[in-house]
Amino acid sequence: MIGVGGGAALDVARAIALRSHHHRDLFDYDDLIGGDIYVTNEIPHLITVPTTAGTGSEVGRSAIISEDETKKKRILFSPRLMAKIVFADPLLTMDLPAFVTAATGIDALTHNMEAYLAKGYHPMCDGIALEGMAMVATAIEKATKESDLQSRSKMLLASLMGAVAFQKGLGIVHSLAHPLSSLLDTHHGLANAINLPYGMQFNYAGFEDRFDKMAVALGIGNNAGDKVVDYLFELNTRLDLPTHLSSIGVQKQHLAPLSELAYADFCHPSNPKPVTTEDFLAIYETAF
Repeated sequence: MIGVGGGAALDVARAIALRSHHHRDLFDYDDLIGGDIYVTNEIPHLITVPTTAGTGSEVGRSAIISEDETKKKRILFSPRLMAKIVFADPLLTMDLPAFVTAATGIDALTHNMEAYLAKGYHPMCDGIALEGMAMVATAIEKATKESDLQSRSKMLLASLMGAVAFQKGLGIVHSLAHPLSSLLDTHHGLANAINLPYGMQFNYAGFEDRFDKMAVALGIGNNAGDKVVDYLFELNTRLDLPTHLSSIGVQKQHLAPLSELAYADFCHPSNPKPVTTEDFLAIYETAF
């Protein structure tokens, strides 16, 4: 089986690979309810070919699917769902439109930043994440506006690295972003781009040393962790990405249900700080 495309296409390919020889209800395989124990039969030989530089799904072990009724994201997971071969060819990303390049690129940046901040001790993932941030910082604007092979190559590598690094965990930004996609059909990378500065603002106090190291990786400077949030706002502006939820059609009445879904999301338990439904609502209100 060959999966070709962006993150959603590769997730679909992985779900089909799972379904080929596993016939329970698909959501029985949800990792959050221990469903990986049912992944016991053969998985077809899976090859993935990414055509965007963002999700890193080509090296992933799960398919993330939005459930229609609850609007929750479900994770079909097993290490056996990893692709046997990955063809990551930057030439396949050269003709991506500017918006898709920018939004998926910020998704890769979010993966690296959240993985670096995630709870737990994993210096290998931390090192990969810092280098992934550095690659995005030097390449994303050129890839978006000029699309040369070097910048496209760096973005594809940063995407792969982010997906490796976030095996350590993700955090609050993804929990803010996921409900926007499931409830309002917002592009995942765009949802991350809008929420990334606000999520980092929430996480800053108490983790200043980590932000200082991210600032170095992003090219902001030494002892400049307090400038990371401003950098992210400015990066969105330079990439012609919005910085407020209201600009993508979110309305005030959406904020409460979005907050409930964000709290139910599977990413924030590995955030460096605990977060409540009220915290999510306050962040959404600030981002509105």
